[in-house]
Amino acid sequence: MFNQHERRSFRDGDIIFVDPAKDAENGSLVIAKLVDSQEATFKQLVMEGKRRFLKPLNPAWPEPIIELGDDAMICGVVFSKLEIF
Repeated sequence: MFNQHERRSFRDGDIIFVDPAKDAENGSLVIAKLVDSQEATFKQLVMEGKRRFLKPLNPAWPEPIIELGDDAMICGVVFSKLEIF
């Protein structure tokens, strides 16, 4: 999720801190996954009414926005990162 033009940007090797109890809000950075999957993704949450979408911070990502269906869940909200130099 690296974007050189944004303050909130993440590189390989950065350590993120996630709060599974925090409620996700519009614009939150979240960890989300499909209910029946062991794989998760790290993206920005966009809420429009009752619809929820995931938006990558990387502008070069092939899918600019992904709608979250009923089979997806938010696992936690990212609240901090540690950069390793």
